[in-house]
Amino acid sequence: MYYLYIAIFGAFGAVTRYWISSAFHPAQFPYHTLLINLIGCFFLAVAVKYLTTHPKLSRNLVNGIGTGFIGSFTTFSAFSAEVSQMITRGDDFLAACYIFSSMIGGFLSAALGFYVSSCMIRRRERREYGN
Repeated sequence: MYYLYIAIFGAFGAVTRYWISSAFHPAQFPYHTLLINLIGCFFLAVAVKYLTTHPKLSRNLVNGIGTGFIGSFTTFSAFSAEVSQMITRGDDFLAACYIFSSMIGGFLSAALGFYVSSCMIRRRERREYGN
């Protein structure tokens, strides 16, 4: 069942990524990849923190969401290719901005995902235990 979840969620992640990418017009700066990767960092943190504590979700399903959907939704290869293209074009400053915005933004997005997950867990626990 684990591989089936990864395949199903992977297909949805890839289609979602393509849909978001196609909504952007080609530009000097790859906003679409940055946006996709930042969203992916947020949702991976939610999957790791919140979904793993949810009693009704199986570990295989959560792994399918994390590895399948988020893994195929985000992309390090496009990020690397885009940075290489910027450097080849001589846009070193733009490449550096892209690298740092991806790194800092990724950490901040993941931190926000962990924070939101913690709030959701506390709310669920209060609802379940009546506090």
